[in-house]
Amino acid sequence: MNRLLIILLISFLGSSCESWLDVKPENQVTYTNFFEDEKDVEGAAFEMFATEAAYIGCEGDYLKWQGILADEWSDTYNAPRLGRFSDLAGGWGDNGWKHSYDIVFLANTILENAHRASMSKDRLNFWIGQASFTKGLAYFELARLYGDAVITKNSTSLEKYGRKPMLEVIDTAIVNAERAYRLLPVFEELKDLSGAAITSKQYASKGAAAALLAHLYAWRGSVIELYGLTGDATGDYQKSIDYCTLIIDKKVGFYELHSSPEALCQAMSKMGGENKESIFELELNPKEDYAQAVRVLGVFLTGYPVNVNATLAAQKSRSFRLKWTTVEQMYEAKDKRVDAYFYLDDEILNNLQTYPYAYLRKWREGIYFTSSSGSSETTMGALRANQVQWRVADIYLLRAECRVKLGIADAKDDLNKVRTRANATLYPAVGENDLKLAIFKERERELLYENHRYADIVRNGKTYIQKYLGYSLATDKGLEENALKYVTDQDLKDGILFQPIPESAFLMNGLMRQTPFWLRYVKY
Repeated sequence: MNRLLIILLISFLGSSCESWLDVKPENQVTYTNFFEDEKDVEGAAFEMFATEAAYIGCEGDYLKWQGILADEWSDTYNAPRLGRFSDLAGGWGDNGWKHSYDIVFLANTILENAHRASMSKDRLNFWIGQASFTKGLAYFELARLYGDAVITKNSTSLEKYGRKPMLEVIDTAIVNAERAYRLLPVFEELKDLSGAAITSKQYASKGAAAALLAHLYAWRGSVIELYGLTGDATGDYQKSIDYCTLIIDKKVGFYELHSSPEALCQAMSKMGGENKESIFELELNPKEDYAQAVRVLGVFLTGYPVNVNATLAAQKSRSFRLKWTTVEQMYEAKDKRVDAYFYLDDEILNNLQTYPYAYLRKWREGIYFTSSSGSSETTMGALRANQVQWRVADIYLLRAECRVKLGIADAKDDLNKVRTRANATLYPAVGENDLKLAIFKERERELLYENHRYADIVRNGKTYIQKYLGYSLATDKGLEENALKYVTDQDLKDGILFQPIPESAFLMNGLMRQTPFWLRYVKY
């Protein structure tokens, strides 16, 4: 094993230190001795990439459950998604905090020490750009999950930290993303240390940094408005539009829409294959037990026919269930996404009372694991697909969202660009008179189960939060109403939309403070 990885794994990721971040980094002399050439920097970056892929948007992210679109759900380990505050306060989702700082630590290690290695200025800029992007992504995750958060000074400091305001955390993410944007080439020009072209889209590029910045500015503008914070929301929306335009106009790399929804689904189902619509991906490691490293959200609704062991009747046992009647309400019959995203045959059509659920096939191949009991029986534990973090359709619709907030008429054109590909009726269709709502609904249709819906709802404000996060779901124990349906302005300011700070963050750190909303639930 690479010697830095041994250092990191022993001193950091595998430690049980009692400090608030569970961090006990090696001293600077160890790092100085390690970073001798570019291969050493690459080894550190591989560990950073692996940690990023394993934890960004993974199971510690309670918010992705909160935003999932479903009619029914099983009362299993992921129950807190419905706003069960006492469950979440009991520790569900704690890992999101620590793992985000794992990523920050690994990025800082590269940022502070890569210059020690012998390599050209261009190659140093490449690795500084990669680490800056990853650090920016991690702080974006922290701001989204926790609001106020810690901003660490470096990879070696053991001082105690208090939380910084959410906007300062977002600004830290922006500073790092902007550095990545300045330093990195477009994706087509990325090279590894041997000079070979890089094909993995988990490597950051100028286009990936532009997409991150587009989402960061759209988020910052939205939370300024949602929480009544001091800031320039209008300017933020315009900056998001500007970065989206750079991507759409191919100024930061070659990205474009696939010709059809079917072509898109085929491309997203080929792990590691070429996907011209994808801008940045988190790569799946199919050898991980239970494929924990990157889990496409759609796996929780995917059964027959993608799962070769499943039956039509088994769909009722999936963790989440979407009814076919809901699909019919969401999409027009002529919309090509219906055939691309869902499986339907005569047996289902003729027996909708027996088979009332939608059979998701947006991702086409599963990963199977053999039972630990020694049985030859296999279980589908994941989808053989990378998590596409951002793609071109997302960028068109994000630009549309920001444009409509600024009253720019071109928002309709961006919306219709995505509808044209899907063969859907252009805006305004019969009965449509709210462009903002139409854009939100189009993101819901187009980006179904791609882990965008929670953020989409929050960016659209309190009314959307009450309606689309606060809806009731049928559970194994009956209909359950979500408390977010009645969320107040004070609840929002107190932090109801954030995960509680975990207990480990308070150990040996008297500067740490809990989010006000969670003080009524936490036991520590």
